Amino acid sequence: MLYFLLKTLFQIALRVFFRRFTVNNRHLLFSEGPLIVVSNHPNTLMDPVVTASLMKQNIYFLAKSSFFKPGIQGWLFHKLFMIPVYRREDVGDSGSAQNDATFAKCYEFLGKGGTLMVFPEGNSFMQRRLRPLKTGTARIGLGAEAQHNFNLGLRIIPVGVNYSDPSRFRSDVFVNVGEPIYVKDFQDAFAQDPFKAAHALTDEIKDRLEALVIHTESDEEDALARQVEAVYQDTLVKELDLAKSEPKERFLITKGILQSIKYFEARQPERVHHLRAELQDYLQHLNSIGLVPQAMREVPKRHEVAWGTVQTIVYLVLGFPVYLFGVIHNYLPYLLPAKIARALTKDIEFHAPMMMTIGMFTFPIFYALIGWAVHAWLGLSGWALVGYLVALPVTGFFVLHYWHRIQVARRHWIFFSLFYRRSTVLHSLLEQRNRLMAALEQARDEFMASFPENNPETKIA
Repeated sequence: MLYFLLKTLFQIALRVFFRRFTVNNRHLLFSEGPLIVVSNHPNTLMDPVVTASLMKQNIYFLAKSSFFKPGIQGWLFHKLFMIPVYRREDVGDSGSAQNDATFAKCYEFLGKGGTLMVFPEGNSFMQRRLRPLKTGTARIGLGAEAQHNFNLGLRIIPVGVNYSDPSRFRSDVFVNVGEPIYVKDFQDAFAQDPFKAAHALTDEIKDRLEALVIHTESDEEDALARQVEAVYQDTLVKELDLAKSEPKERFLITKGILQSIKYFEARQPERVHHLRAELQDYLQHLNSIGLVPQAMREVPKRHEVAWGTVQTIVYLVLGFPVYLFGVIHNYLPYLLPAKIARALTKDIEFHAPMMMTIGMFTFPIFYALIGWAVHAWLGLSGWALVGYLVALPVTGFFVLHYWHRIQVARRHWIFFSLFYRRSTVLHSLLEQRNRLMAALEQARDEFMASFPENNPETKIA
């Protein structure tokens, strides 16, 4: 009952926390057990919540034993179907016997057709990178099948969770579900050498997951890829006639960008170094005057800036009373989750799931208190009270939209200033951007020419 209640609450909270929640191949998660769901692990407790919210059946989770602290936390984790894993770095060599019991419990659960979720990286890192996988998932899968003479029908479903910004409210998440791996396919390898079979299955899981996530080899490579995305991705979306909000296509574009970076890094590292320097200089120039790369994609004409500024001012003036109402009634429950999360831990990987979880309680509690106050003090009741309460979350979302329009107004003012006072700065920026776009277009043409045309990623790149 507790699991079902929390799952329902999290399903609602996820749609509020993320601006866009997109799933590719969701139908592959609707399979009945026995299943092992494996995923990358960039965002601690958010990752199991995101994936489990998409599945109908109850799921057991493997979690590190340090989460199972005495008292209410340990009790809660057991109630939420979590199974402790005793890692050597947490408990030393003494965890081996305890993990035997953990494996036995997993075998029993899978043998009954259950679904198990595992994060084979072992730790969570807020990076666009798949870390080396531990062999525990493969050993559990092979052990469960071996107990049933490889007639259990166990499948491993890889899931790639890709966040646009893991720690930010109203960011995007793209869940990329892959085709299942049939553990029975490793029966012969297991019969010959169980150790090698576990490593072979782990390698297969790794290859499948890397295809489902944005995988960068280093922080430097990731930084360069993000810079190219910021400057060039919208152009590719337009050239390829893709929907601006199509996460799957943008995911493939980013994969192509990374593939091209690796290609030129191996063949022309000096060229990559020069491009990195040019991108950094351009982005720093934009940042110094308060603009983002998307603003320079299509520089508006003077009359467009003037008319856009007038429209935005009218919107801001007329919407200000609604904005003020929304801020007054939503600022405190919005602010508290972030404050509490930062006070509880310095690990940024925990901030987003903590903020979302705390927000699940602060908003309803605060709304209930406001409803009680206006009923008791102002005598508001009936449909008037219902309308008042409904207006609270609605105006909360309006505040976010209003703030976005303020940013638009700010960009219009910056362009207005560039047109009439600092035209040389605007020309310099446009020249920088044109040089960058020409360099990126040339690199793209060379990269695509070097690969067969039937490669789908190079077509997108």
